[in-house]
Amino acid sequence: MLMRHMVGFALVVFSCVMLGTGCITPTGGEQPNMLSTDEEIQIGRKMAEEVEKEEKRLDNPGVQAYVRGMGERIAAQSPRKDVPYEFTVIDNDEVINAFALPGGHMYVYTGLMKMCDNEAQLASVMAHEIAHVAAKHHGETLTRQYRYEALMNLVLGTDRTQAQQVLSQLAGAGFALTFSRAQETEADRLGMDFLFRAGYKPEAMVDFMRKLAQYEAEQGGGQQTSRPILSAVMRLTASHPATTDRITNLDALVQTYPLELRNQSPTYFERYKKNALDVLQ
Repeated sequence: MLMRHMVGFALVVFSCVMLGTGCITPTGGEQPNMLSTDEEIQIGRKMAEEVEKEEKRLDNPGVQAYVRGMGERIAAQSPRKDVPYEFTVIDNDEVINAFALPGGHMYVYTGLMKMCDNEAQLASVMAHEIAHVAAKHHGETLTRQYRYEALMNLVLGTDRTQAQQVLSQLAGAGFALTFSRAQETEADRLGMDFLFRAGYKPEAMVDFMRKLAQYEAEQGGGQQTSRPILSAVMRLTASHPATTDRITNLDALVQTYPLELRNQSPTYFERYKKNALDVLQ
């Protein structure tokens, strides 16, 4: 399947430091972005149509509502309010992935949900993806990869051949845009802030990254493989800063949050088990 081999799932690391005052907002403007918000939303809708032609929505309203509630709780912390954040669970245990499209629609795979030990770990992945939307990284990346004329053809359909070429290229990459490392670092910072403000324990990010690092080591230390799940994780880490580097950064950054507040922030293990893991067995 088209999306089976994709890997847009960006794991997470850390956001702005909240010490009871304000927070770091998306920097923006560091890379050119020729897309207006309306154009970004329109492109995202076209991409979502293609995703849903290829992938199967999970037929479980309870799980869909549960993940949607998580996403809305995290997105409420984003300073960007001009896009319609939406959240959909894809029924595919062979893909460990979550990705956001331009304009705010996010897809979460059941394979990723089963890899997470608790709600906070899944929330950390989702927070990172929401941060890409908040920082307008999709517009920046599409501007870098395509001419404005090609993007407008995708929006307006004035040249259907060129529009289809762009859409096909995006589909071939699993709609997982190639963000720069600077963008990934910014999404890490912002994502942690959204996560913490949404009421989750920030240490969950450390736990998830360590879990990933252990999985990599057990499965060959990052070597390519034909196994779908492992291939997904390995290609993900190849496009991001090294997992060990992210863990080091995360370990340092998480300490900047007040210990008392961190201790009071839950991971929601029992709630996750009841609403996700037990249901998806």
